[in-house]
Amino acid sequence: MDDSDLRLGGWNRPRRITLARILGLLVTVGLVVVLVGPQMVNPFTANVSNIEPLWQHTDETDSQEYNGLLKLRTQEYESVDGKTGLLYVIALSSLVPLADLPLDLEQTVADRVQEETELQQAELSNGRHAGSLSISQGHTAELLQWDASVTGTSGFFGWFKGSDLRVRAAYWEVEQGLVICVAFGTELVRIDEATRMVQSVQA
Repeated sequence: MDDSDLRLGGWNRPRRITLARILGLLVTVGLVVVLVGPQMVNPFTANVSNIEPLWQHTDETDSQEYNGLLKLRTQEYESVDGKTGLLYVIALSSLVPLADLPLDLEQTVADRVQEETELQQAELSNGRHAGSLSISQGHTAELLQWDASVTGTSGFFGWFKGSDLRVRAAYWEVEQGLVICVAFGTELVRIDEATRMVQSVQA
């Protein structure tokens, strides 16, 4: 028996991989992702490059989800009358490319539309595919459409309580992440105007 085979307290046994070590490694990796990951996610901007005459850009907001692993930058546009049309252009970036995640993009978009609709105190119904749309920079967006009824009085469409809204969403992937556009209108002409604006979005 060589001296190298001995250690203080007994035999120098080879280290075995145990469940505790695996869990410790996973916890360490998880902490690194949570602490460092948000700093590695760079939000990007998607803007309407051709605003319709009866619309205006009104706001830009940044938000994050999942402790900063998902970042959103939202541009808000509304009709100049301040009550008949609303468009959100959302640029969504993440630590891992969305194409590499086990996500149903359509459902992710539908969930986002549901959240925006609830903020407007409205309820969605009759969701359906509405084809596709050519976007500037050579992209093609998938279109989804809903009917909605206004249920509250404090949202953008509060004055329209009890009436029906038209809701249309478009989404497409870009190198930096995902672009989601959500348009609300009290009449078809507003939705058509918003759709033309969506076609001019650049990221």
